[in-house]
Amino acid sequence: MSAEQSIWAEIIAFALDLLRFDAGVRRKIASLMLEMQRELIARLATEDLTDYSQKRLNVLLNESKKIIDDSYDSMSELMTTKLKGLAEVSAKQAGRSVENVLGVKVGVGLPTETHLKTLVSDALIQGAPSKAWWKRQAGDTSFRFSQAVRQGVAQGETTQQIVARVVGRAGEPGVMDISRQNAYALVNTSTQTVAAKARLAFYKENADIIKGVRQVSTLDSKTTDICKAYDGAEFTLDGEPINTTLPFNSGVPRHWNCRSVEVPITKTFKEMGVKMGELQRKRASEDGQVDGNMKFEDFLKTKSREWQDEALGKGRAELWREGKIAIRDLLDQSGNPLTLKQLKAKYG
Repeated sequence: MSAEQSIWAEIIAFALDLLRFDAGVRRKIASLMLEMQRELIARLATEDLTDYSQKRLNVLLNESKKIIDDSYDSMSELMTTKLKGLAEVSAKQAGRSVENVLGVKVGVGLPTETHLKTLVSDALIQGAPSKAWWKRQAGDTSFRFSQAVRQGVAQGETTQQIVARVVGRAGEPGVMDISRQNAYALVNTSTQTVAAKARLAFYKENADIIKGVRQVSTLDSKTTDICKAYDGAEFTLDGEPINTTLPFNSGVPRHWNCRSVEVPITKTFKEMGVKMGELQRKRASEDGQVDGNMKFEDFLKTKSREWQDEALGKGRAELWREGKIAIRDLLDQSGNPLTLKQLKAKYG
């Protein structure tokens, strides 16, 4: 196994630990959301909501909004603290992986603490800072809560029935169910974003050792179209494409709940002055070891028609098997997914 491939293995192993870290943060967020739910229900329980006047309803909703805003402020503060720590750990792990694999001290530099703090505050989670997303989710939850209460009052429902709208009932998610899932997605994507940005900051600090990054996408039927297309795509540390026409677009995560990671492209042992032969690279897949240079499309060719249909969708899989489209054609050149209708219009 080459030095580069060994570093990749450590990065991917760390990505699995990130999932465990993410689960821990989600539990803390879940606790804060449960407390918010209890406060909202307690507030509803103090009133007889039948035949409720508009004025009293507005007071109730304003007080409820305060509960929601305060709860989301706590979630945002918790996440900011966790992300600052994660940025430092991610950068250090990237440094250790380089030194551990080479077996020598190579003088790898870490981004400064100030740089990492700035990275966390400036990191864009799907186009907006983390704090802005928590504020937006607070507004969304407040709107859905108000809507549920107003509809219940308008239809003459009991307080218990209105509470059911908030917490959910069998076969029908409530306000809090939706808010919880949105919060979990934000936690996951925030974690992946900051970890990726911290690693990239480390790579840039060590451009004399690291030449660029390659995206490694999870190879299974749940992989999104965008990550199938980007799998194996390589970019310079400045985000310039090396072996693809797709744009870097800030790198991974490329969508909510993205599972892809970026691994470093190191200089060869010879380029770094280390006397060791370069070995063929391998990478893991659900079918065992595959060649390290294999792209998702090559991997897909080894699968059954049924697997291909599940991964791509039957219509798109058929176009791909007929040679009318390639995996990269599932995306336009802005990196956005194309629908089956758009593909058929383009390729007939």
